[in-house]
Amino acid sequence: MPTEQLNYWFPLLTDNSPFLFAVLDPSHNYLVVNNRYCEVSGLERDELVGRNDVDVLGQAFYQSMRPYYQRAFNGETIESEVVLDDNRHDTSMHFSLAPLRNQAGDVSHIVLHCADTSERQVLVNSLHEIEHQLQHLNQMITDGSCVVEGNTIISANKKAAELLGFDSAGELKGEELGRLLFDSHSKQLLGNQINKLSNGEARSCHTHSRSKEAQPLLISASDITLLNSPAKLVLLQAQPEPAQAKLDQGKFEQLAHTDPLTGLYNRHGFSRQLEQLIANETPLVMLYLDIDNFKNINDSLGHHIGDRVLQEISQRLERLLPNNAVLGHLSGDEFAVLLPNPEHARTGELTSQQIISLINQPFDLHHFSKHLACSIGMVSYPGDGNDARILLQNADTAMYEAKNRGRNRLVKFSEEMNKEARMQLWLEIELQKALQNNGLEVWYQPKVNARDFAIDGAEALVRWKHPVEGYISPGQFIPVAERSGLIEQLGQVVMREVFTTVRKWKEHGLLTGKVAINLSPQQFGNPNLIAFVDKLRKSTGVNPNDITFELTESAVMSDGEHTIQMLNAIKKLGFSLSIDDFGTGYSSLSYLARFPLDELKIDRAFIKDIETVPKQVTLIENIINLGKSLNMSVVAEGVETRQQATLLSNLNCNSIQGFHFYKPAPKNELEAILHKHARH
Repeated sequence: MPTEQLNYWFPLLTDNSPFLFAVLDPSHNYLVVNNRYCEVSGLERDELVGRNDVDVLGQAFYQSMRPYYQRAFNGETIESEVVLDDNRHDTSMHFSLAPLRNQAGDVSHIVLHCADTSERQVLVNSLHEIEHQLQHLNQMITDGSCVVEGNTIISANKKAAELLGFDSAGELKGEELGRLLFDSHSKQLLGNQINKLSNGEARSCHTHSRSKEAQPLLISASDITLLNSPAKLVLLQAQPEPAQAKLDQGKFEQLAHTDPLTGLYNRHGFSRQLEQLIANETPLVMLYLDIDNFKNINDSLGHHIGDRVLQEISQRLERLLPNNAVLGHLSGDEFAVLLPNPEHARTGELTSQQIISLINQPFDLHHFSKHLACSIGMVSYPGDGNDARILLQNADTAMYEAKNRGRNRLVKFSEEMNKEARMQLWLEIELQKALQNNGLEVWYQPKVNARDFAIDGAEALVRWKHPVEGYISPGQFIPVAERSGLIEQLGQVVMREVFTTVRKWKEHGLLTGKVAINLSPQQFGNPNLIAFVDKLRKSTGVNPNDITFELTESAVMSDGEHTIQMLNAIKKLGFSLSIDDFGTGYSSLSYLARFPLDELKIDRAFIKDIETVPKQVTLIENIINLGKSLNMSVVAEGVETRQQATLLSNLNCNSIQGFHFYKPAPKNELEAILHKHARH
């Protein structure tokens, strides 16, 4: 296909795909790419032509793919997967390569289709880990056990093979269990009767003639789900006495409802206990616990240490709680407690305080002690739900509210939380749509020079106009974006729009001064920020001297070494740096000398009382003098009156921002204002 046709058809066919598509030349450089490459790299399509994987996906990816590229240029069609492990990241990529031949039949180019399968790999690893644990548990029990789908044995332990006359458990796989057993009463093969066994029902059988001699067995089954399909876990017990059979069935039920790590009820077993209490109309209090920042232990010390901590937590809770309490380990770092027939209205609250104190006591972890904390959500029955699912959901909601309020505390569920949770979920879903459909706008609030009040730069502010609800306050959707992980994508949208707009305004001589862009702590904490900004700078052609990045005090104070590296990298690219809301965060002056900052923004909280609180004037004057002594410009924000502006001007503030001069406005409205000022 001629290059012109390829450049026309390729984007039409591939641009809406979330996967990477590219055509590579014999030097492994891009001839044409789809839009996903542009999103990953921050470069325009034309800029990517002639580049290669090293520029976009990294050296490790290219070195892994290079042998496959050579094979594809030799005429092979390849589908495979590579795992990239550079000791920091563990990423897997599934790809296919196909040769493109010219009229002479020679391979002139190859087509690459690539998808990030890291999440799938994590899931596969987790499933393998769970499968290993189940296999280990299966081998520990003294009775035979099989997992049966339909009538076919999917897996079995060694004891089951022995009882059924097979040399190994592997030989049992694929066999039909119903053809290996006779019903003791009808003397007929069981066949599909195994699938009709209800939970807790036991049936007497005899083994098939494959065994050395027909052996009496008692079989029982429990319903399970296998890859979203119904299956049975079948227990085989040799020659049980009637009383012993009942006892063994109880052991079987216990295995199905117990967490093997802690010995507590698992989520299924805990839910069953909750359902029984509700069926008996037993008043109860439920506490839903989450160990705060537990992931840090697994990440830094390993899962084996994390497992030890979970076991100790369960032991501490068992020692603390009354005999009638029901305790469950629901998942990972989440536990739950049922307190039936509470003695008084504050039983749940008092028990929660005891639990928090218990978890706060140090844990001995691999040569040092660690203090942990926990967040607890509480619900009551009756009152906060009429079935187990709703009660667990509401308790979970209250627990997350405890985290939002600062962690290591108890929060009781209220219906308002459900409304808030539904609102937060709605906002997250709608914000995702807005990001996908270019539904966000960038507005600009001009700053003015404090000497003559002429426009001198602006601050970029993101706005969201929902198609039904209208404009939604940034105070509502920015926290949602931060919690849901959408803030980085949102920030990239803003940066791309601002860089493009600023370059245009500067080329036409419309705007003097710099335009400020806010960076969230999540954006600033991501090492990939520097590469993205650099690529965006090159692709848009913006002059970095025209852009200032604004950070909050909390963002720059979180990690000293990382902060200095990031700030220096941003400065090295030519951008300016500003501290927003100065004086309301950590208020530590030491970082002003250590960090390469260019600007201080005095928070509006200082400005609003400037006319009525004399000491406020002194404070502002000192901030201005401090900034100037460190060669930093000073901006006062939130200025709403002429008196405030005049006073700040007299105090030699550099710039002023506020409603007294200009409110935030859409790009086209500010552009009209700039044109008007330019004509004057």
